[in-house]
Amino acid sequence: MRKDKNIVFELRKQGKSYREIQKELGVSRSTLCEWFKDEEWSKHIKYKNNAGNVILTKDRLLKLNQVRMVKLNNLYKRAEKEATEEFELFKGEPLFMAGLMVYAGEGDKVTRCNIRISNCEFYIHKFFINFCEKYLYFKRENMKSALVLYPDNIIEDCLEKWSSELNIPRENFHKTQIIQGKEKIKRLQFGTGMVIISNTFLKKKLLKWLELCKNSIN
Repeated sequence: MRKDKNIVFELRKQGKSYREIQKELGVSRSTLCEWFKDEEWSKHIKYKNNAGNVILTKDRLLKLNQVRMVKLNNLYKRAEKEATEEFELFKGEPLFMAGLMVYAGEGDKVTRCNIRISNCEFYIHKFFINFCEKYLYFKRENMKSALVLYPDNIIEDCLEKWSSELNIPRENFHKTQIIQGKEKIKRLQFGTGMVIISNTFLKKKLLKWLELCKNSIN
């Protein structure tokens, strides 16, 4: 029998974990498991240590979330600061103001992270896509899209048409939504399209531009 077994048992009775005993005496975990496998009192210490670790883990996660929130708040403040500076640079450019007006009329202003417009006209989307590429530096190939169609629209034809017109890859299209309108026949030949960018930093910047634009109107 190892000479340090009595010391190991004494440390365990003091509430030490296997890891702490291994670190202090160099006894392997497999040996510790073998020595204590039939000791009921040792199992109670294990449960107690595990409960303590859960509390420590929750405290650690809370602190990590607090740090994360501080970082995110600083990031969003930077987005608004950049937006304020950029607005002064871009406000005289027609495409910039056109993009903002498209979003003011057709854009999602509710969700936290989605930049999204809905419209049935291809040229509206093209304006906005060009705006996003030039001023938000967001590449077209990374944009998502989706269609809202009526039951008698041919899904494949509509997908092909929107993908071709907007030059957005077919694989970037979300599942098509089919709605039941009052009319029995389609009102829109190719339905309604959506262009979607999921980016909270850019959404903060875009909303700040809209706010500055609104405040600049006399």
